[in-house]
Amino acid sequence: MDPFPNPFRPSSGHMPPYLAGRITEKEGFGRLLGQTTITENLIITGLRGVGKSVLLESFRPIARQAGWLWTGDDFTESVSLSEDSIAERLLTDLSLTLGPIFVQSQMALPMGFSTKAEKRDRPLEYIDLRMVYDRAPGLTTDKLKAVLRHVGTLIHGTGIKGIIFAYDEAQNLSDKAHSEQYPLSVLLDVFQSLQRSPGGLPFMLVLTGLPTLFPKLNETRTYTERMFDVFQLDKLTPDESREAIIKPIQEDRCPVTFTPNAVEQIVDMSGGYPYFIQFICKEFFDVVIAKMGAGEVPIVPKTDIIRKLDQRFFSGRWD
Repeated sequence: MDPFPNPFRPSSGHMPPYLAGRITEKEGFGRLLGQTTITENLIITGLRGVGKSVLLESFRPIARQAGWLWTGDDFTESVSLSEDSIAERLLTDLSLTLGPIFVQSQMALPMGFSTKAEKRDRPLEYIDLRMVYDRAPGLTTDKLKAVLRHVGTLIHGTGIKGIIFAYDEAQNLSDKAHSEQYPLSVLLDVFQSLQRSPGGLPFMLVLTGLPTLFPKLNETRTYTERMFDVFQLDKLTPDESREAIIKPIQEDRCPVTFTPNAVEQIVDMSGGYPYFIQFICKEFFDVVIAKMGAGEVPIVPKTDIIRKLDQRFFSGRWD
């Protein structure tokens, strides 16, 4: 029989084997998906380790089941360099999402000596959206609006309810007045304008980031406090923490069990932070397996685990 893999995954954005808690947030997101005219977008914020990226990823299947398309990525520092960078990010993500769904008709010369043109269909590509962008007059904001209006025309009447633009690490995005580049303002202006236009295009913005995110958005554009609903994530309750610890090892083939005392130690050591729960449980699991294989009593070294957590999670930021 193959060895039972360690079910715990202490990594940024990786879905844990069991997502404990967050019922209120899922219900709130479901309410936002029911909007016929988009008046509220979403911000997910909280300290590192509370599970922002995981919650964002858990929203993807909920949105798809409700008839929405989902596109997005991380907002890295490079996206914040210029207005063209944010435009490039949006165009690239849109093309990857729309390509498998829509085809683009083009005129192509057939092989041989004939000069008669024939129509040929191909998947919609980045170059198609870029062409709309480049041909649109005006500033970056105007060009992006033209692209999204074009996309709105494509999805109209298809049964697609709308498109979620979901971006993690959004605190990295900021305006740069010294270089006259305003990518954050562009992003906010485009969505706010299209959502309040007659008929309101069905595009929703979902941003995830550290607690600095919302004040930054509000400082950039004061209307953002009316544009976003904010989910402020906190640590899990003790009961939710216990579920996150116990549920992944309740499978029949799992050779490891945690005693009630061990569970309470993990709850206490983690402080209810989902990342810490995954990290500590992974270490507990590996140590127990190793000691069982050596015929030893599985006593877990708490001090060593905390030291390793300090090195992995905190030391780089402290330095």
